[in-house]
Amino acid sequence: MNIAKKIKNRVSKAGKEAAYSAVGRLLARKVMGLPETSKVRSELSKRSLDDSVRRMTSEGLPKGTYYAKLTIDNWKPHDGKPFRLLQNGELVYGNQVEPPARGFPLEYRNIVVTSENPRDFKLDIDAEFSIKIGRGSYTTPQQLKYDKQYGVEQHGDVYYSLRGNTTSPKKILLTFPGFGPSTSRISYAVSYLKDLTDTDLRDTLMVCFQDRYLAAGSYMMVDNAGRPLYSRVRDIISGFTARFKVANEDVMFFGASKGGSIAIHYAQEFPESQLLLAVPQMSLPYYFNKPFFRNNLFQNPAISSLVQPQELLRRYFDEGRRVDYFYTNNDELSNHSLIEFAHDVPNLTKYRVNGVHGAVARAALPAMLGLMRQFFKKNIEKSFICEQVREFPGEGTLRIQARVDLESSKIENANWFLEGRLGRTIFRQIMSNGQHPFVKFTADDQKLFRAYDSVAELSHITVLEADGTISKAPLNYHFKALEGPASKLDVAASPLLLETASPAAYNIVNDEIFDHYRYVSQSVNNNGTTVEVRFTNDLRVSELTTNSDQDVAYLAVVEISDNNPLIDLIGLRLQILSGCEKLRLVDVDGSLNDSDRATLENTDWATLEMRSYSSVE
Repeated sequence: MNIAKKIKNRVSKAGKEAAYSAVGRLLARKVMGLPETSKVRSELSKRSLDDSVRRMTSEGLPKGTYYAKLTIDNWKPHDGKPFRLLQNGELVYGNQVEPPARGFPLEYRNIVVTSENPRDFKLDIDAEFSIKIGRGSYTTPQQLKYDKQYGVEQHGDVYYSLRGNTTSPKKILLTFPGFGPSTSRISYAVSYLKDLTDTDLRDTLMVCFQDRYLAAGSYMMVDNAGRPLYSRVRDIISGFTARFKVANEDVMFFGASKGGSIAIHYAQEFPESQLLLAVPQMSLPYYFNKPFFRNNLFQNPAISSLVQPQELLRRYFDEGRRVDYFYTNNDELSNHSLIEFAHDVPNLTKYRVNGVHGAVARAALPAMLGLMRQFFKKNIEKSFICEQVREFPGEGTLRIQARVDLESSKIENANWFLEGRLGRTIFRQIMSNGQHPFVKFTADDQKLFRAYDSVAELSHITVLEADGTISKAPLNYHFKALEGPASKLDVAASPLLLETASPAAYNIVNDEIFDHYRYVSQSVNNNGTTVEVRFTNDLRVSELTTNSDQDVAYLAVVEISDNNPLIDLIGLRLQILSGCEKLRLVDVDGSLNDSDRATLENTDWATLEMRSYSSVE
């Protein structure tokens, strides 16, 4: 290389260092914050420098750390299969191949790496790929158009848009985004709630946060460098409440799916606020052990080390916070056996909606909009008449049909619920519309369960309209089908523990399957890498401290019965809770039947081992 070229490269490198320094980023952010019609922005556009300056505004990474954009060319033979991107043999990112938007390449942007050399990277699938690496984050024209459309602003390393009353609000609504498809051209969305009008938000400031971290979001738990975001986002929220003198009880946190988990995280220091949640994930490491996250977010130790949503929510329940929670039983990955069994919690209202995870927010949108509009202004309460109730019992289940008066049957843009009490908790089960508008019923996937639903406490049909109106009709009916002692108080939403002083109970539900276990657990070796779970017919004959290999970090003994349909989940949950590498499942004295063994052998964990002990002394 000649001297002139060396000097040019050094000057170029020095210029890049200056551009991406703290001062350079601050200047770039000020420039990009100017109106597009300004002289400076017009000159940048004229010279085609917008994209270069915009990349300088991105979050600064530690020295020796870079953003990468991966493009996989011949992806079609690998559609639906996992892939991993390796840097010098080490995993830096992975996902499951999905088709990109039509007419666009398959890209994964803003993967954080520690090498500038493209030759250091390989894919573990036989596909052609290219990789770009730089100091600034990558985006797409579609993302830029989206951000402009929804008014997304950058404030330091935090991104949000504002709606409603931005000068003198009396209330604040904070929204947090869910996930889009991993191959979307718009990787970072906001929960804008376009159904809310300027009239709705006349006295309310709506702050729509954007999870603009890593390849598709980090649950706003960490930034691109793995540093906790909590204090930065909390200070922005506190700044709004302080500037406008809005009391905590006039603040609502809203989120669906990922957004619900984020809302729980950032409500920590606002105990008088309201929480409106739809299908949030309770244990992020447990949820991340699935194909789309297993080789990206699951591998991020910073996220796993933070306090998990289920721990925070249990604390909020103890504090009696105001929580409206929409969920479905067909979502054990998110629920983690908490909301299904929660009862006697003051100020908690549970809304059970049938369908898969992604269908809940859509199906219950009128009710959720209604709750927001009740928050904005005093809600309107009405009454109507339930003329007839019929019950249809099944094996441990109950379906209900109700006939309502003709006038109320004309209500539109609303959700209908069966309502009852679970101690101090309000329980609402969504209902379906019959062939005739005056008939409402619980469909087959909306039925009630004797194991944990208090049928005897059902008291009303409740209608939540999108405009905030709430109407109620007394049932005036005594249900006979499931008479007998209530079992709900025995079915607690107890957390799973790695240390138990005495036998503990743990309940699991997945769709219509309910399972109950007694277990004991304790730590064995701080340097161990394995969770060993022993299964026995009689918990009393098993001792925790016997026959443990040196690699065992935690040892649990679980009592089983003749029927254990969810036996694999208790082992998997203990494994992920521990953070250990290996899972060992042990059959004590032939306790497992063929069905149990087959279920355990299919446990979704890479380093799984099965053993049988002839005896445990």
